[in-house]
Amino acid sequence: MVLSIYKKEDAPIIAEWLRSEEELYKWSADRFNKYPLSGKDINENYAPQIETGRFIPLTAVNDGGEVVGHFIIRYPHDDDDRSVRFGFVIIDPALRGKGYGKELLRLGIEYVKENLNATRIDLGVFENNESARHCYEAVGFTEYAQRKCEMPIGIWNCADMELFIKRTTYMTNDKRRSYVIRSLRKSETELLKDFLYEAIFVPEGVEPPAKDIIEKPELRVYTDDFGSRKGDYCLVADFAGKVVGAVWTRIMNDYGHVDDETPSFAISLHKEYRRQGIGSQLMVKMLELLKWEGYDRASLAVQKANYAVKMYKKVGFDIVDENAEEYIMVCEL
Repeated sequence: MVLSIYKKEDAPIIAEWLRSEEELYKWSADRFNKYPLSGKDINENYAPQIETGRFIPLTAVNDGGEVVGHFIIRYPHDDDDRSVRFGFVIIDPALRGKGYGKELLRLGIEYVKENLNATRIDLGVFENNESARHCYEAVGFTEYAQRKCEMPIGIWNCADMELFIKRTTYMTNDKRRSYVIRSLRKSETELLKDFLYEAIFVPEGVEPPAKDIIEKPELRVYTDDFGSRKGDYCLVADFAGKVVGAVWTRIMNDYGHVDDETPSFAISLHKEYRRQGIGSQLMVKMLELLKWEGYDRASLAVQKANYAVKMYKKVGFDIVDENAEEYIMVCEL
């Protein structure tokens, strides 16, 4: 069993696993308040949360590629990346009681260790869901609070449980611990011009171009009327209210254009925040968002001498073409 990024077509499968109203509420508390649940209901609930960049739905698939489990990871607090919460944990009913639930949770914990900066995971479980509680305890979660939840079918007791992640290495740079990845706000679109300038690759020993270079038509395609076209998405890295990096996509006739259905990438960080893993996380989150939105691939162009080529390969981009100075790279989603 391995984890996979949740896809819209997974939703009807998950909805079928909820065989009664009681099972629905055990799984989702009062987040839906509708039974029976459809795949469309799940996707409509997830869509705005995914766009925040702080809600990560995942599925577990078996060796044959069949979906056998699902859960989500979310950040409960906008200003804190140190704690995440698991939710909507579910296993195919035909596989319950066979260790799949524990394995799903272990994979989730490993995902947090490898991909997120969190040192704590918490979740909630209802008192009448003893099998789930035993599963959580088996992988290391312990209770830290009790509360009552008023559900449409009664008042249920809920236990909040937590697990602390022990890391063998620690980030020494406070900036790396505190950044938040979120969507660009409408009031911030002018920032893209600054990041576009920062994205221009300047070889060592060469003078940077004048800032008005971004007014050239071949560069304005990246920012003009951003947010008004198909494929316009932007995520930013936010340090205590200061935007220090951005990744954005657009279907445009730019240097990395491959066809009229494929969004092209642009990414930039302020110099003092580079080479700290922030760019990679921005790229990963954007690729997840594009996959959710139904795109099959994404593209970009990069100077051959740019150290970022290595990062692009690491997150899944492959070289598909090149010219004297640049690689054209594509990531299949």
